[in-house]
Amino acid sequence: MIKITHNGRPFDADRFAQELQAHAMELAMAAIETKARGAAGSIVDPETGKHAVVFVDRLPGHRVGIRTSGSPAFARLLEKRLGVDPGDVSVMGVDKMVAEPRVYLAHASEDKAMVRPIAEYLMANGIETWFDEWEIDHGDSLRQKMEEGLGDMTHFMVILTPTSITKPWVAREIDVGLVGLVGGKNRMVPLRVGVDVGQLSPFLQTLLCEAIDPTSDVQLAALVDRLHGVSRKPALGAKPKHVITVPEGLEGWSPAAVAIAQHLAQTSEHAVSFDPHTQPVDIRAATGLSAVEVRLGILDLRDAGMLWQSEHGDLSVAPLGPLFVEFDASVMPFDPAVDAVTLANRLVSDDVEDANTEELAAKLDWKPRRMNSAIAYLERAGAIETVGALASDPWRAVFLSNGDETLRFVRSKA
Repeated sequence: MIKITHNGRPFDADRFAQELQAHAMELAMAAIETKARGAAGSIVDPETGKHAVVFVDRLPGHRVGIRTSGSPAFARLLEKRLGVDPGDVSVMGVDKMVAEPRVYLAHASEDKAMVRPIAEYLMANGIETWFDEWEIDHGDSLRQKMEEGLGDMTHFMVILTPTSITKPWVAREIDVGLVGLVGGKNRMVPLRVGVDVGQLSPFLQTLLCEAIDPTSDVQLAALVDRLHGVSRKPALGAKPKHVITVPEGLEGWSPAAVAIAQHLAQTSEHAVSFDPHTQPVDIRAATGLSAVEVRLGILDLRDAGMLWQSEHGDLSVAPLGPLFVEFDASVMPFDPAVDAVTLANRLVSDDVEDANTEELAAKLDWKPRRMNSAIAYLERAGAIETVGALASDPWRAVFLSNGDETLRFVRSKA
């Protein structure tokens, strides 16, 4: 009788099919990572002139998440190279850009002397303003010049006076401003001078039409703040001490996820995957979080590819390498992003193809905990390749491979 075995075990067709599928999926995920990092490596950030760091994280459900420290323009170029949808590549630590205000100032010609100081004040305070007597010369087409001004504006401002509200031409300009408002192209800023709200058209009465004194520097300064997007809200006070806060640099994470990740980072002896291995009940005792908060925080970290969780039994959890990259700077006396640059520079300067991790740590005077965190950062950024071994503890890797990707990483930080 012939017995067929596979990997030292009796052959099982179903198990073999599952292993084959898992291997194929592993190859597919690795190919996605290689493509993303390859595409990123061929793009120079148009705003900095340097290559940007790109993180490719494996997420549950055979998905990947792509994040970059580059500019929004770099992210959009990377999305185009990868053929993914806009927004699929997220930008780390970049605030939403606000367009510089450009104002089209509509008014009645009879009110020009009164309106001119408003236009001059706006220009003097950094707001590009279309004012007809500055834009239209002899022989110019009035309609063409006005269309050019209207087409380039972010704010349509109309000065409503007893004279202007009777002018058909001003009414037509307001119609154009309304079209832009409805289409999301511009904002309308109607200002009243000597006119009550009840005297306005039914449409204008539905808008905020503030009264303004063109001779008041205080009111004009408030108008400038409004156009520049300065909030009228009072300053936001500090949260009560008993409320869990998210540290600067970790915006976007839930407070529960931050508390759990920081606990794991602080209690990890060597910053290697599955160190420490713990249970939700122990996390709850250490952090003071409720059972529900622990569950949701674990879910956030697990979905981000930073936490392993058992699917059976006690649902125990353990950190993965990206967790230390993301959270070490908030709890440890070192920053893996800074240390990664130091380590990469050392690899490039030593010019050794496979550097011994323990020897490098001794040269840098780093303990395994700090060294492994920096290695995790470079791995996540695709800047090095590592060689492990069964008896590699306490090191994340036995050898670090210095290649062209390492050189590019160093150049991007120069």
